[in-house]
Amino acid sequence: MKRTLAGVAATTLAVGGMLVATAAPASAHTPDVNDSCSSLEVKLTQYHGADVTVTVDGKTEADETFDTAWQRTFDLDGTAGHEWSVVVDAHDGSQFDWSDTGRTEPCPPTTPEPEVGEAQVAIYLYPKKDKDKPAAWENSGLQELVATTTIPWTKDSPLDDSYWYTTLPETSILDKIDVCTDWGIQQDLLSGGPDEYEVPQNIEFPDGTGHSGHLLDWTHQELEDLGITLPGGEICGGTPETPTTPTPSTPPVTPDEIVVPVPPVAATVCGATSSDVELPAATASITYVSTEQGVLAIPAEHYAFGDDLGGYTRTDTGDVIFPIEKLVPSAEDCALVPGDIAAVCQGDTPYLQYGVSLPEGIEVDDDTPLTITFINPDGGKNYVAEDQPLEGSLLWPGATDTAPKQWPGWEQQDDGSYVETDGNYAWTRDGVQVLFEVNPEYSTVVDYPPESSQCANPVGVGGPDTEVVADDADVPPADAVGQADELPQTGATVGLFAGLAALLVAGGGLLFWLRRRIQH
Repeated sequence: MKRTLAGVAATTLAVGGMLVATAAPASAHTPDVNDSCSSLEVKLTQYHGADVTVTVDGKTEADETFDTAWQRTFDLDGTAGHEWSVVVDAHDGSQFDWSDTGRTEPCPPTTPEPEVGEAQVAIYLYPKKDKDKPAAWENSGLQELVATTTIPWTKDSPLDDSYWYTTLPETSILDKIDVCTDWGIQQDLLSGGPDEYEVPQNIEFPDGTGHSGHLLDWTHQELEDLGITLPGGEICGGTPETPTTPTPSTPPVTPDEIVVPVPPVAATVCGATSSDVELPAATASITYVSTEQGVLAIPAEHYAFGDDLGGYTRTDTGDVIFPIEKLVPSAEDCALVPGDIAAVCQGDTPYLQYGVSLPEGIEVDDDTPLTITFINPDGGKNYVAEDQPLEGSLLWPGATDTAPKQWPGWEQQDDGSYVETDGNYAWTRDGVQVLFEVNPEYSTVVDYPPESSQCANPVGVGGPDTEVVADDADVPPADAVGQADELPQTGATVGLFAGLAALLVAGGGLLFWLRRRIQH
């Protein structure tokens, strides 16, 4: 009986043990992939060992083994769509293998909001020099500021009639003027608010507008155009009932003398503005004024412009102006001319080798006018190297050519070994945008030397020296590639000279030994 009970107990324990063994927690592998127009996020959790492969546009971005969890985010070029795939090979059974594919769409373009500033509209009242001529700058006496108003303004704001006063804002000024004089109105649109520019109380022809560098637009009007009609008749002499005796003879009106304005001297330096343009010298017949639209030529009283405007153009309002577009270099004229631009290895050290030249007619005052900027694609701090020559080589960001040696994307440990890191300019290793600036500018994508090259990673990881030419730069001819030899000689070249030196030392020793033997 005891043996029977013991057998039953043993059987029960064995079955119970099997039940306990089969009641282990089930695997809960959790793969998760999220994509957007600018990134791909892969998150794998609750695994018991697996291999993961991530591919973007046919290029393997990750091929790694992990234990329980793995997570990475891959930055994508938001200007284009991308095909991607994720494949997981689980170590605890093929039933837990998993894969997924997808495609991202380009990010929608964004339009930056224009920076909003301020402008002022100033209205002036002045006596006309000749009552029979229309209101105009050259027909104005001393101008008195009546009022100003401040308006919002951006560089994209249109120049139209919507800014001008339509009524005289301060009619009490009429109590102070001679009602028997013909009056005109000048309105000026001026850049900058009251904190940036103080509008002068008086301006007078022909000494200048008084708004140098701030005048955006202007207009002249008769006082009647703003709804003001001054009294006449008896107040200003004569009566409507008693007409004055006509003058027996009226002397002929002398016609205005025709003059031709002198063209201004155009600026040749890139980045120049209207203030850099050299104005012609004013004469008794013509005054010249600089505005943001160009150089305004104004004839004096008894002078006029004919058909020959000397390169100036006549506007719809009758003004004669030399357009600013003809006086300063355009953006196209100021573009830097790229030469050979490439990432190169010199021994185990990566460099940026480059050459740019200024457009024809553009000059600089020193030998190192160039600023080179490696643009951080993540929006972080850029790498900027100032005061560089127009042609030369630059140590790659994150690299050093002296001990302790460094490479971008790698970090040296206390024991002298290296580990990969997201810091130390790792973002420059995958097609970085490089901007070259003087006043003109030029930018291109430069690829870091490939993983197989000797200078890509810490010593022992890379391969032989390799030169990588920028995607949008012409491949240099054989003699141009030789320019890299102008950098300090290291690597295989030094080894060759060391071998020759060793042979010479050995030969000298042999001759010395033979001489001693002969003497004996």
